[in-house]
This record gives sequence, C-alpha cells and structure tokens, in this order.
Amino acid sequence: MARLSDLIRERAPDSQNEEVSSRKVGSSSPSADHAWCVSARQELVKIREAVRSSTSLQLTGCTPLARQLVQLLNQSDTLAGWALNGQTEDYVLDNALHVAVLGTKVGMGLRYSQDELERLALAGLLHDLGMWTLPVSLIEKREALSEEERDILRTHPERGRRILAGQGGVFEWVSTINAQEHERWDGSGYPCRLKDRQIAEPAQIIGVVDTVDAMVTMRPYRKRLTPHQVIRELLLRAKTTFSLRVLKGLGDQITLYPIGTQVRLNTGESGTVTKINSRYPLRPVVTITKVGEVSDVDLSRGPSTHIVEVL
Repeated sequence: MARLSDLIRERAPDSQNEEVSSRKVGSSSPSADHAWCVSARQELVKIREAVRSSTSLQLTGCTPLARQLVQLLNQSDTLAGWALNGQTEDYVLDNALHVAVLGTKVGMGLRYSQDELERLALAGLLHDLGMWTLPVSLIEKREALSEEERDILRTHPERGRRILAGQGGVFEWVSTINAQEHERWDGSGYPCRLKDRQIAEPAQIIGVVDTVDAMVTMRPYRKRLTPHQVIRELLLRAKTTFSLRVLKGLGDQITLYPIGTQVRLNTGESGTVTKINSRYPLRPVVTITKVGEVSDVDLSRGPSTHIVEVL
C-alpha cells in the first residue's frame, strides 16, 4: 500500500521568514465570498437556460468571476471549506462552483501563474456545460443510473467541447479541458481513453476535484464521505488514475485534514482545523475552545504536538 509520506512531503520553507501561503478562515470578507457564490450561480443559471433552449449563449460573464475567485482564494480558505461541506440543492450547478474553487486551490499548490489560475477557474465553472444538453430527467434522477443511462451521460464531455469550441478565444482552450476531464492517467477514462501526458494537466486537476466533490456530496442513492476520508482514499489509492504531481497539489492545498475537520491531538485536546500550512500539509492550525476561551495551535511550529485522530 502506498504511504501518505510518498505523496505528501512536508517541505522546508525556502527561508525562515517565508509566510505560509494559506490564511485562516475568516480573514477575507464573508460578504465577498457570499457575493461571489450568488453571482456565479446567477451566471450559470443563465448559461444553463440558454443551452437548454438553444438560444444565444453568452459566456463572457464567467471571465470576471474566475478572476474574482483567484483573488478571494489568495486572501482566505473560506470558500475551500465551503466547497467541501457536502451541501447542495442543485448538484450540477453547485458542483461547477465547488470544482472551480477546489481546482483553483490545487493550481495554487502547483504554482500556476495568475493567468493560468484564472483559466483553471474558468474551466471549473464550465466543466459540465455539456450536462445541460442532456434530458433533465436523467440529470435529476434520484436512483442509481442504469448502464444505458451511464452511456448517455458519458456523451456530455464531447457535447460540452462542441459548444465551447465555437465560442472562440480562451473558450477554445476550455473546450479541450472540458473534453478531457473524465480521462484518466491509466487510460481507464472516457470518452477517448487518453492516458499519461496525452491528458492536459488542467483537465487532470478538474477531474480529481470533481471526484472529490462527488464523494463528499450527499446523493439520494449513497452516503457522503467526510473530506478527510476522501482525500485519504485518493492519496492512497488513486496514483494510477491521476498523476502524482496532481495528487501532490491536492494533498498540499486541500490536505489530509481539510478545513473544518474535527481532530484530536496527542495532548488529548480536540479542535477544528482552521488553517492549512501548505508546506506542512499534515500539520495544520487547529483551533481549540476550552471554557469559553479560543486558542490556535499551529502544529507546524514543533513536532511535539500532532493529530492522532479525526473525529
């Protein structure tokens, strides 16, 4: 069995004064995060209705949303914590927002440039565009799909690619990511069974965070897993379906102990993960509340205190 240490290496800072890239939940404006979610949903609803009614499609409204998302994630991990909470009313719609958020975070872990992060965020928002060309009854079905229905569902990447390719500009690039997000490193994906470096890395990123979102989200026909369970499963068992570099980015930025995870320390104290140390992914900041007093324990500052259990 692969060891977590093989996938997540706790790197030393480049200098003693280097700041951890992640920031504590709540350091950005909650209203700004909420406003982004509302605006993104509204924009995607307009796109969904245009796709379903075959009317003129306007995608340019997603470009400033992608830019805003990168800015917000540079300030705080609040949206990342929200994207992992497993709550959804409209799975395809909310999945687009979750994938954009988590995909951008992974891109940050891989040191993507500002322009690359904005394109990645844009690809996340539009990654399931082709789903809205399928029958609503299929998308909203509450029971597990039959094999025939799965075959129909597997046509959505190519449907989305065709729509996006006709939009020109950056959307032609997004169309490639859209077409490849369900391809897998070992050739087991679809629709073209691409493998290894035939798959664009941004498509691998969208694919892995889409998998994360599917596993943490409650569905009518199965229970959800906790973010900790999902990340652990992927880091241990998905090295054939996703590149190690992408899994490393996932482990650095989402981590084995995602924000909001309840943990117990070797001191016997229990608390909540509220900050990720991307250079020390197994040593986050844990907020502990005792007798009405709140304190932060930064596990990256010394080896004596560590997590022993996820609650």
